[in-house]
Amino acid sequence: MKPLICQSCGFPFSEAARGTNRDHSKNSEYCIDCYKEGEFTDHHLTLHEMERRLLMMAREHNEISLEEAQQIIKTLPDLKRWKMTNIL
Repeated sequence: MKPLICQSCGFPFSEAARGTNRDHSKNSEYCIDCYKEGEFTDHHLTLHEMERRLLMMAREHNEISLEEAQQIIKTLPDLKRWKMTNIL
């Protein structure tokens, strides 16, 4: 089975870490850290802020390497949350 990739943060996530819709069903597009009960957990997050957050995770918390953060950042503009076509 192909891993799920969060369409907000770009991280792979497991079935158990799927976000939830308003009806509490599981969502396959977003992880639970980004999407709960049919809403983004950080409504005002911008693409630039997400990039900074990823770099901070790599530099300060060692959750991911700097190289991994840079790879994820490259994919962000193609993810569903950040595509400009979603706002039109």
